[in-house]
Parts: sequence; C-alpha cells; structure tokens
Amino acid sequence: YMDGKQWKQNQRIKRAFLPVITGLLAIMIMLGGCAMPGNSGQDTSSRTEIAKSAVVDYTCIANEGSQEKIYVILKNYHGDYWKKVIEGVTEAAEQIDAAVYLGGIDNETDVSGQISLIEKAEQQGADGILLAPANSNTLVKSCRKIKKQNISLVLIDSSINSDAYDTCYMTGNMEAGQIAAREMLAMLSEQGNTDQDSLEVGILLSSDASQAMVNRVSGFLEYWAKYAPEKWSINQDIRLNGGDVENAQADVAALLSNNRQIKGLYGCSNTSTEGIAAVLMKRKRQDIVMAGFDLADETANLIRDPDYQGITLLQKQGQMAYEGMLSLDRQIRGETSEQKYIDTGVLLVDRDYLLENEPNER
Repeated sequence: YMDGKQWKQNQRIKRAFLPVITGLLAIMIMLGGCAMPGNSGQDTSSRTEIAKSAVVDYTCIANEGSQEKIYVILKNYHGDYWKKVIEGVTEAAEQIDAAVYLGGIDNETDVSGQISLIEKAEQQGADGILLAPANSNTLVKSCRKIKKQNISLVLIDSSINSDAYDTCYMTGNMEAGQIAAREMLAMLSEQGNTDQDSLEVGILLSSDASQAMVNRVSGFLEYWAKYAPEKWSINQDIRLNGGDVENAQADVAALLSNNRQIKGLYGCSNTSTEGIAAVLMKRKRQDIVMAGFDLADETANLIRDPDYQGITLLQKQGQMAYEGMLSLDRQIRGETSEQKYIDTGVLLVDRDYLLENEPNER
C-alpha cells in the first residue's frame, strides 16, 4: 500500500528514469555491453580509434631489484586527473621497499589490454597489484584469479562487481552524482529557467562499463527524478567518449547541434567535463550550465569566468593512489585492512572556491 503522495512521486521517478533507462541504464547496470545509444549516428572512424589497443607497458619507477614486487595498472594516462594518480603512486613508492612497476592502458575501453597486463604481472611474480579497473564486470574473472593465487589486490578510482579484492579507495559516486544534480538544478534556476520552461540536460561519460560512471549517472538521475520540475528532462542521447577529449568535444558539438532545448550538460569524468567546457567557451554558449568532475585547465577557465555558470566535483585521486599503495604494501606484509571500501570524498569547486584556493588545489 502507498498513499497518494508516494504514488505520485513514484510516477514522477518512472517518467524521469524510463527514457534513459531504456537507452542506457539497462545496459550499464548489467554492465554487459559497451555500445551507447547516443553514439549510433556518429562517425564510425572516431569510434574505431576507441577500440584500438593502447597498452602502456610496465616501467620500474622505484626500488628495482627488490624481491617484493608491486604492479600498478591504470586505465588511462590522459589529463591532470591521471597525472595526480601517478604522483600519488610515485610518492608512496618512495616510502616503501617494494619494486614498483607502473603500466596501464591509454584508452579506457581497452579492457583486453588491462587483462594482458594483469596476466603479465602474475607471470612476473607480483606480490601485489594496484588496479584502476576499466570495466567493472569483465575484470571480475581476472581479479578472482589474482585472489586465488594469494596476490594482494587493491582497487582505486572504481570498483568491480565482485568482492574479489582486498580494499578499494574511491569516490562515493552515487552521492557525488546527487551533488552534481543538486548544483545543476540550482544553476538552471539561477539562469532564469522556470518550472514552466521545457529544457533538457545532456550527459557525457567516458565509459559505460565502469561502476564509477554507472553510479555517477544513477545518483544524478535519482536526485533529478525527485526534485526537478516535470518539464525539465534528461536527453536520451547519452554520449560515450572513451576517455578522449577530442571525442568528448565532438560529442558536445553534436548534442548542441541536434538538441535546441539543452540548457545543461553533465560530464561524468574529467575528459567529458573538459570537452564540455572547451566547446561552451569556444561557442560562447553562456546560456548553458555545466556540472562535472575534476579540474582540467579548460574546466577551471569556464568556472572562473563570471559570464559562465559551472561547477565541478574534485576527486582526491592522488590520495586514492597514495593510500592504496601504502595499504597494498601493508597487506603484502601480512596486515589486514579493517575496511573493505574507503570513500576518499569530493570537493565542490565553484568560482568562489577557485578564487580562494588556486593554485593549491589543482
């Protein structure tokens, strides 16, 4: 039994979610596919680039020759976000005695590349692996194999759809998505949009196979369904860029050209947000508000400019990597972690925050 108010709210949630669920969340929650409905009409040559192998082989960055071996496997090398991750890894590597080997993929869709690096780490006698998973479903089998071999495994940035790991350091992405939706609604209202105006918000993400992306979209939609005016909707043309800024910019341009009612854009990753900011400023689209993640130069430039409305959620990715490495080293030495999951939190970055804190938080 539900009262009239509950029934009405449930109907609103269904109306807000159904179009996007049909095209996106059914795929994302199951994590069984990588094709995004919003990309079906795009130039296939750019999407072919996403599928190409982009393995960055291991380089020893500390303590070469040590008997204890840690292998770090990233899912991207582009942009300031991953530079901070590498800085965190490097800082921790200087404080431990293990040989640290850094590798990964330079394209977030090259899951087979990550699998090959995991297998290589096993073959070379890894004592521990620090992994930023590119696919929360496909990598489960590899992670289970690692654990069966008693290799310590710590995840950063995103999790997997299994408990086959020791510890995970990442952002609470559901909550972060809700914060992004809250700020998006506030900015849309500040722009003069009323409850009676019909408008749309477009969503861009780097991968539909990452639990972090799933949760950022899900959190956003959950908050939106509860609090957005009925005439404010989510555009069904969800865009996937594979962690490539040029693809993200092309996606933004296509969304704006094809959908005249878009008044907000939500970027679920660093590259997505960077692409949004670059295109909005290039086209002088001061009528469109932006909510996103992380702090590339283009993102900071838009937020800093008083003619534009935008916020971003700054993750503590350096802290994820640093703490993850130290935790991994402790676990190799026999210590057990009291927590399975550690939320490293986010910072809400708006114009006032940038004016007060730059360049310290970059």
